[in-house]
Amino acid sequence: MAVTYYALLTTIGAGKLANATALGTTLKITQLAVGDGGGNVPTPDASRTQLVNEVRRAPLNRLSVDPANSSQIIAEQVIPEDVGGWWIREMGLYDEAGALIAYANCAPSYKPQLAEGSGRTQTVRIVLIVSNAASVELKIDPSVVLATREYVDNSIVSAMNRLDCKQSVRVATTASVTLIGLQTLDGIALTAGDRVLVKNQSNAVDNGIYVAATTAWKRSTDADENSEVTPGLTVVVESGTSQADSIWQLVTDGAIVLGTTALTFQNITNGLAKLLSPVFSGTPTAPTPAQFDNDTSIATTEFVQRSQGNMAGFVTYSASNVWLAAVDVGKYIYCVTNGMVVTLPDATAVPAGSRIYIQAAVGVSSIIVNNVNGNLAGTNDKVTGADYISLGGDTSSEFISSGSSWYATGGSGAGLLASNGYQKLPSGLIIQWGIVYAQANDGNDGTTAGVDVPILFPLAFPSACFVVTASHFGHRPNTTVCVRSFTKTSFVAENSDSGTTRVISYIAIGS
Repeated sequence: MAVTYYALLTTIGAGKLANATALGTTLKITQLAVGDGGGNVPTPDASRTQLVNEVRRAPLNRLSVDPANSSQIIAEQVIPEDVGGWWIREMGLYDEAGALIAYANCAPSYKPQLAEGSGRTQTVRIVLIVSNAASVELKIDPSVVLATREYVDNSIVSAMNRLDCKQSVRVATTASVTLIGLQTLDGIALTAGDRVLVKNQSNAVDNGIYVAATTAWKRSTDADENSEVTPGLTVVVESGTSQADSIWQLVTDGAIVLGTTALTFQNITNGLAKLLSPVFSGTPTAPTPAQFDNDTSIATTEFVQRSQGNMAGFVTYSASNVWLAAVDVGKYIYCVTNGMVVTLPDATAVPAGSRIYIQAAVGVSSIIVNNVNGNLAGTNDKVTGADYISLGGDTSSEFISSGSSWYATGGSGAGLLASNGYQKLPSGLIIQWGIVYAQANDGNDGTTAGVDVPILFPLAFPSACFVVTASHFGHRPNTTVCVRSFTKTSFVAENSDSGTTRVISYIAIGS
């Protein structure tokens, strides 16, 4: 069947639209006219410059793109009840210059006026197909007071959809999901039509508010256009094992293009702290800065504990060869195997001032601490210019990085701090001392030789005794105390004084 009623662009209108498209400008359609066609329904003709018989011309009430077809322009006018008394068989659209842009015929309709005893508000509409709807300026006179119910309803919905506070969702995602089919999210089994806050997609451009369906999900109608999804959008989650009654806010800044802009949502259920001097309660947490940070990041208690000198950890090693790394900085390294070799980390790979504390366990004869950055320096160097030191059993040493090498700067060893005692040094050296009573030579043996006094050390030297020196207390010019011999466990002292028991003090050094 041939089409009887239709609309078309006039020759003038087609030319103006093409020119607007070419120049990147817009065609401003401002008025709609109706006529009675001279008593007959006319056939649309592109050459027309005016209606056959115009009876009314007034500003448009609405001009928009058909949401179902982006190539169709809908022009609408409301004729009030007190206007009429004529038939409507033709319509035309005029631009701001008064040129007829489009012409249409329609099924005859009589528009009464109240004076005739009957009246009604009538809406007339032209749907016009254009090649480029963007070249038509969708603008109406704001002074127009009449609007259709559909226009009002759509305007209200459009305004509500642009609000940042959205209708609540039933559930929110906790991980990336497939946006198709009914599934269980956060412990909630979805049904068709449930609103879902999708916020954890691996590709954040897919985040947003969706409606669950048995097929592919679609964005909700209040969040499916760029103008409806703006920074500050907030939504409440109704249900869920972990996220029920939570509130989420879109914190993506700037202009948002759905499907292109990554969307990030933040939990604001408990509010946001003010930036200037916030007061926290409860147990607030913060990320712990990296191990060697010295910037303006917030220092957590964990970071402070590390910085106060507390050891970062206690680690026991038993392997014969141990290579320390940057993660061992600040730790107490306890070595339990005889002869094991411990290599310090590259000093250039850790900040200057980094420290490592190393101890040889009780009963360990010695361990070797190597330096890969050249010679060690410091008070604990066993051999000047050596790139290692040896720690004896139950001794320790602290190593500090200069940023280019390691310094052996301190340490300790087990000791017995008494009148007869000893001290182990980190280098393995052992110093012993004591006070003993030496019997005098009474001459009963028929000689004038001194008395040999065997003396045990407080601690047997593990390796060797290097030297022993002894002397007597008090002023006795004719008294001589000498060391006759020594071993790892004891030495023999001789008291040459006759008739008097002397107090002898000694110092022995060994390893």
